[in-house]
Amino acid sequence: MFKILTPSGGLDEESLARRGLVTLGDNGAHTYFVLTSDNGAALRSALDQYSSAEDREGAKGTYGTIFDKVDSLAPYGPEDRRGVGLDDVPTDGTAFVVDISVWPSEDYTEARRRADVVQSVVTRSGGSLVHAAQVSARVTVIRVSVNAGGLEDLLATSVVEKVRTPPVPYMDPSDWQDISLADIEIVPVESMSVGVLDDVPATGHPLLGSLVASVDEFGPSGHVWQQQGHHGTLVTGRVLYPRLQESLRDLTPFEAVGHVHIARVLEPDPVQPLRTRFAGGDLGEPPHLVVRRAVEYLADTYDVRVFNISIGYDEPYDGSHVGEFTETLDELVRERNIVIVVPAGNVPASPTGTTASGLHGGHDYPGHLDAPEHRIAEPGPAALAVCVGSVAHSDAPREWNPPRLGDKAVAPIGGVSPFSRSGPGVGHIKNYSNKPDFVHEGGNWVVTDTGNLILEDHGVSVVSTALEPSGRLFRATSGTSFAVPLVARAAADVLHEYPDASANLVRALLGASATDAGLEATKVADVTARRRLYGLGKPTAAAARLSDEHRVTMTFDGEMAVDSVVVHPVPVPEAFAKTLSRTRRVRVAMAYDPPVRRQRREYLASTMQVDLFRAMTLDEVQDLVGKQDPANAVRMISDRRRVALEPGSDHVRSATLHVRTWEPKRLNVDDGETYYLVVTNTTKPWARDKTDYATQKYALSVVLEDEGRLDLDLFSLVTQQVQPEVRARLRT
Repeated sequence: MFKILTPSGGLDEESLARRGLVTLGDNGAHTYFVLTSDNGAALRSALDQYSSAEDREGAKGTYGTIFDKVDSLAPYGPEDRRGVGLDDVPTDGTAFVVDISVWPSEDYTEARRRADVVQSVVTRSGGSLVHAAQVSARVTVIRVSVNAGGLEDLLATSVVEKVRTPPVPYMDPSDWQDISLADIEIVPVESMSVGVLDDVPATGHPLLGSLVASVDEFGPSGHVWQQQGHHGTLVTGRVLYPRLQESLRDLTPFEAVGHVHIARVLEPDPVQPLRTRFAGGDLGEPPHLVVRRAVEYLADTYDVRVFNISIGYDEPYDGSHVGEFTETLDELVRERNIVIVVPAGNVPASPTGTTASGLHGGHDYPGHLDAPEHRIAEPGPAALAVCVGSVAHSDAPREWNPPRLGDKAVAPIGGVSPFSRSGPGVGHIKNYSNKPDFVHEGGNWVVTDTGNLILEDHGVSVVSTALEPSGRLFRATSGTSFAVPLVARAAADVLHEYPDASANLVRALLGASATDAGLEATKVADVTARRRLYGLGKPTAAAARLSDEHRVTMTFDGEMAVDSVVVHPVPVPEAFAKTLSRTRRVRVAMAYDPPVRRQRREYLASTMQVDLFRAMTLDEVQDLVGKQDPANAVRMISDRRRVALEPGSDHVRSATLHVRTWEPKRLNVDDGETYYLVVTNTTKPWARDKTDYATQKYALSVVLEDEGRLDLDLFSLVTQQVQPEVRARLRT
């Protein structure tokens, strides 16, 4: 059993097979394989020909497509088999319980042999079987009791894929299914209201009624609405109670955050009641007209500035022109100075696990998300709206009695949900926009030992308010629709803190606050591939709103002439630059809202770029900028004075939300206490003659942070040094 490190991407399974390798799996960074029955003869021959060829180019056609991508090859060892929870098991000889996953086999006979090998290892080490092994060619899981010595023996056993402590559901169904209102304490939290375009929620629900500030219907004249479905109630509950799951799990008071204004635009489809449709179906208005009317009404009537639109189409975006619905959302964002949050869309799957691409939603995870059929769905590609994908918050299926060890969560904690669609967004060639923008918790799937999928398992789904005739208060569900409300709520929280902020500034602050969803995201080494699955990560409302001693956010919210360059001084205190630090970080986020035209090859009227310079005076920077032609922007200088922000500008060129980071372990105090942020606007040819497009609004968020320097008070240092050209929004 071996693993190949492939930092440039995964390896083709058929090509590996021709080299004598049988692929077992791929986690984005490593490809796992075993040798074929020739014990490595084919692999040895291929490697010899690749390494000894006098003309390496001549060998590339046969072997280079595989071996040029290989960074290293190593045995799959004990550390690779260590799963979740093993760092906390006792080491004093006390027995503990673990689950052992055995590598898949070609048939039952081989699976049985491997299971017997594991059981003999357990017996020899003094352990015991806790539950009868569930053995199949595809899934073999054995739950045993062992001590520390027995664990080491298991980790050294070649047929073992993973050993972990038994998974514990994030929240057991018994904790919430039968909870009553008498068990709940509700704590109101003030925040900005959110407009929700969806089906009408259960306004009689005791947790929702007083928080639903208004309900307005947007259907055809004289329309007779269908009986409400579950979707609107679930979405609304996620907006109003963003920490509901934690409160249920930890038995803490429920924080009811803000209010919602409902625009009813959806209803259950009478032909397929589990699906929703726009009011009236084919007889109603086109969706983009309904949505425009609803958004404008909520904005004008209730001054709503953040909108949750958990609506998406089934078809993947085809990469040519966006539809009217998507373009309308972008136009509304620009015209109304509002934040609109939409889902990346869901990959549909049958109960047997088959998806539109023909790949299995469980066994082919996460590779199935790269299929063209699983690309982001409209209106997710909207350039100015915020698009949200989903990640898993739990990897433990609900507990059954007796245990069903063959049930396994598809995604690990923090991994992209198996139903979440992936980018890219609008663009052409390599300059696609980064979509989704963010991810948040939207649930997971479970795959059984027979290969069937459980799409709503109580152990891995998210929980929200329920529309239940039984009176039950909560319901489990999964989908990107339910990740959207958490980001919409974060945006509303930012606006509550800064009510004068533009929609651009809200997006920039959210972008600067985002962190990788977890270890699984960091395993995807290629930044473009990672962002097309995870976006910028999970936004953190508190970090977007506040500064403290170790993290300071400075902002600018304004406009510039099109086809021009603007310089923003950025204070970098000497104390921040001193000493070696592995936690120092500078993050730059920029958001802007250019006009859009879907009939054009270039969807955006302009693009913008941000560069950070050091070791220069303002006069030197201005002289450099003065020589720059915005209509034909080129890299101004390429030495150390131009800070190496990551990712490079090419990765964000077609996006309207740029987030780039610099993590220098050492800084030179001689570079000065003022750096310079240079913002360049370049207008597309089709927009240069627009008489109404002379200026472009944009917002910046610059974050200095160093969590490891306890002696550092960045808040005070930056407050003393900040210059008028940069407006600082600092809160302790």
